[in-house]
Amino acid sequence: MRYTSLRLLSDVKAFTVYCCRCTVTTTTQPAEAVQSTGGKTLTDIPGPGGIYSLPFVGFRLHFKPFGKYDMRLISTKLEAWKNDYGPIVRVRLGKRWSLYLFDPDDIEKVFRGDQKYPERIALPLMSIYEKRQNLPSTLANTNGKEWHAMRGPTQKIMLRPKAVTKYAPKLSIIADDFVDSLKTSGRLDNLPFKLMEYSAEGVGMLCFNTRLGCITSDNTATPLMTYTKDFLDRLGSHFYRMIPSYMLFRTKFYVGFEEAANFLYSTVEEHINKALKDLKHASDNGIEHESNLLFDLLSTSGLTPAQVHRTITDVFIGGIDSTASSMTFLLFYLAKYPDKQERLFKDLQEHVPKKGQIQEETINNLPYLKACLKESFRLVFPIAGGTVRIMDKDITLKGYNIPKGTPMQLCSGTIGRDEQYFPQQDQFIPERWMRGDSRTDVNPFAHLPFGFGPRKCIGQRFAEQEIFICAAKLLRNYRVVLPPGVTDIPYFYCIFATPREPASFILEERED
Repeated sequence: MRYTSLRLLSDVKAFTVYCCRCTVTTTTQPAEAVQSTGGKTLTDIPGPGGIYSLPFVGFRLHFKPFGKYDMRLISTKLEAWKNDYGPIVRVRLGKRWSLYLFDPDDIEKVFRGDQKYPERIALPLMSIYEKRQNLPSTLANTNGKEWHAMRGPTQKIMLRPKAVTKYAPKLSIIADDFVDSLKTSGRLDNLPFKLMEYSAEGVGMLCFNTRLGCITSDNTATPLMTYTKDFLDRLGSHFYRMIPSYMLFRTKFYVGFEEAANFLYSTVEEHINKALKDLKHASDNGIEHESNLLFDLLSTSGLTPAQVHRTITDVFIGGIDSTASSMTFLLFYLAKYPDKQERLFKDLQEHVPKKGQIQEETINNLPYLKACLKESFRLVFPIAGGTVRIMDKDITLKGYNIPKGTPMQLCSGTIGRDEQYFPQQDQFIPERWMRGDSRTDVNPFAHLPFGFGPRKCIGQRFAEQEIFICAAKLLRNYRVVLPPGVTDIPYFYCIFATPREPASFILEERED
């Protein structure tokens, strides 16, 4: 919801591409060019050596077909590094040394020391597309002062609780339509793609205050959903291509991506133009128009129309996939642990109508639903590792002097599966997030699915609200049950954690 308006695009994979292929430059000084004074240095930090320390090729040798680890599930390798070397690990990426951090206290120190303009790794495929189409970079692909000029005004709107809760009644209508579309089948199939119908409708309402017509009662897909899936599939898979030939010329893979991206960009353009015409018509005739993110951004000082356009494009495209994937795993764990689902249902019976609007304050009365989502995020972390930071100043971690310019992967996903921080780590225990429960002593920097600080996921609040409302409506009307023989949903990381095969659930109608 990391919705992340493309912020949630997997940092660890962009991090790998960045360091291994050197496709993106950084404004900070390379780590090797800085000398630490006193104490232990970067070279003293433990990590894989031998052939794995070779520049450029060393990192790739850890993974198939050269090693035993699947790069699409790089989290398993991160856990192995933590077990072998400890809470801070030095790994050769490209020609540079990079660090992986597995201690929440170190992660807090890095986040607290964030620079004014936190540097993020640009997505290579998006960068190539923007360059060839002569498009300005989206918010997620921008750094420095340009990023700050767009981010500051935007987050004042999107990260305020009240800014998104006003959409709750409209989202609940969309959720009702989605639940109604499932009545004839008694099943929820082809996940997360089916749930993307709901999330696309939701983000359309957020950005443009309009319905996109994505929700269907059968397996047919609208062009918007087809192109969105193709766009996301190609964007996720480009991280794993051995030879990024699309950077040199327009390969068949790239042409497919370009076609999907062009459709999405033109869709955004179409809805922006329509919304602006509606706004002008309302203004000329003294009619009060309904608020949406586009109008809110246009009326915000400090943003140009071009910057608003880039931000809206970012939020619209990035807001579809992460919500659907996260909801898939939430429903899986509630189906796998029916006692937790029954406890949640009692709350929903009290506060959520089977059909009809959910009001702004309703979600605040559902703390157990919020706890279930947090626990689902912990068990299946949305992105492969966690946030990446490249510090603009030296920092000391675990007694090691780390020079500025050193890329650091903050491995929140691995920490979430660590018994040291989460007892019974393999169990779905939402109660550990409930106030007053004896299991709530959780380090706040041990679990950061949306990041932290000035570059945290700008779409967090809307993503969470989308998930809460759809899950509440679905579970208020149906008991979600695993199909016979299903005990797990194997997954890998594409952009976000994604089932390896389409997932399905049986829906049993609830009686009041």
